[in-house]
Formats: sequence, C-alpha cells, structure tokens
Amino acid sequence: MENVNWFPLKQTLDIMTLELALILFIPLIVGLIVKFTLARIIKLPNKISNFVSTIVILMIFYKVVILVLG
Repeated sequence: MENVNWFPLKQTLDIMTLELALILFIPLIVGLIVKFTLARIIKLPNKISNFVSTIVILMIFYKVVILVLG
C-alpha cells in the first residue's frame, strides 16, 4: 500500500481550516459578549437578551461568510 503525499494540499487545507475557524468562532464570540452585556450589565430579561444575541450571531455570521468566501 502506497503512502499518499499530502504536501501539495497542505496550503489549501490550512486556508480552509482558517476560513472555517473565522466563520464559526467570530460570530459565536461576539454573540456571547452581547449576551453577557445584555444579561449581566444592562440586566435585561433572559428571553430578550437571547433573542438579541441570536440576531447578532446571525448578522455577524452572514457578514463573515460574505467577507471570507466572497
């Protein structure tokens, strides 16, 4: 059985991994910061802060996908 040489794909895989990390982690971190700010500092009810943080996550997710893949 032959060993497969993955070296030509290494740069492509590194770029894809970085793009995936950017697409997933930036919206989640921003959403958690918004949730913490609304729930703990401003003291909004959980239902409202969850709703607002979900909208923020979706908006940031859309912008990051357009930025990274566009």
